[in-house]
Amino acid sequence: MNKKDIMVAIYSIAGALLFCACTQTSKNTTDSPIESEQEAVDTLHILEVGEKAVDAELFDMQGNKHRLFEAFADGRYVLLNFWTLHCGVCRKAEPELQEVYDRMKSKLEIVSINLDSISEWQGHELSKKIVWKNWNDGKRFKQGGVKSHYYDFNAAPFYVLLSPDGRILWEQTGYGPGSFLGIAEALNGPKQDNYSNPNLAIRKVKTSTNGTAISFRVYIRKGLWFNISRDSYLTANGKKYELTATDGIKLDEDVTPQVKAYTVREKFGDDINYCDFTLTFEPFDTLPTSFDFMTDDGEDEDVIVIGNVSIK
Repeated sequence: MNKKDIMVAIYSIAGALLFCACTQTSKNTTDSPIESEQEAVDTLHILEVGEKAVDAELFDMQGNKHRLFEAFADGRYVLLNFWTLHCGVCRKAEPELQEVYDRMKSKLEIVSINLDSISEWQGHELSKKIVWKNWNDGKRFKQGGVKSHYYDFNAAPFYVLLSPDGRILWEQTGYGPGSFLGIAEALNGPKQDNYSNPNLAIRKVKTSTNGTAISFRVYIRKGLWFNISRDSYLTANGKKYELTATDGIKLDEDVTPQVKAYTVREKFGDDINYCDFTLTFEPFDTLPTSFDFMTDDGEDEDVIVIGNVSIK
């Protein structure tokens, strides 16, 4: 499979991404970014993180035509949700999507793009329950459909987060419980790139001459655990700042969050819990505009866990 977001880093989570897979197809890419729908079809280019999204024509449940870029109204982020009616994992993700939509609808628009036939999609009870944008282009998994701009294998669900200016920020094959809540938390916190580890988000940064205190929240499925490494550190202005203190967790020990994130309203959803904790690092020599939160991966390489964290 060509596109799959893999969790790395400072913390490990006991769990896995879930997805429904069918026949896979090959991928063919070009070097230049795609700016138009027709060009993407002609070159079989699969859009990558950092590139601009492609507009497309889709239909709503009543048969009305829409353009994908309508979703960017009022400067919102857009989450594309490629799904099918008979995908159990897609159903499991719906309660968390609903919770995120309720919390974030002034800042984040969700566009569910169904990959079934239009007639089956329009007649299904599940389709009628979706309260955000619920569209279908009628092309299913065929080349030239909106799906073919973003990934080239037959699987669902597949998610794409777009910035307000239409740039791809994050992609994920399958559903990882807690990832949508983590992304929503990051969008509400200081500017940051938590897309390698979407379940983990920075909520607050406080700098002083005594150190830099960072408040985190992690969301994971009930009963699972996470583990924070004592080798975590910050980098800024070409320097490394060591971890000096923790509050709310013990380092290098499995932690099972106990606080319920929300009440699941559908029988298919997973219960998700969260845990808040604070890590304090050595004070910055000179206050940077941003920093990276990193760890040593144990193989003589460093891993950015959350990057480009803004200090404002």
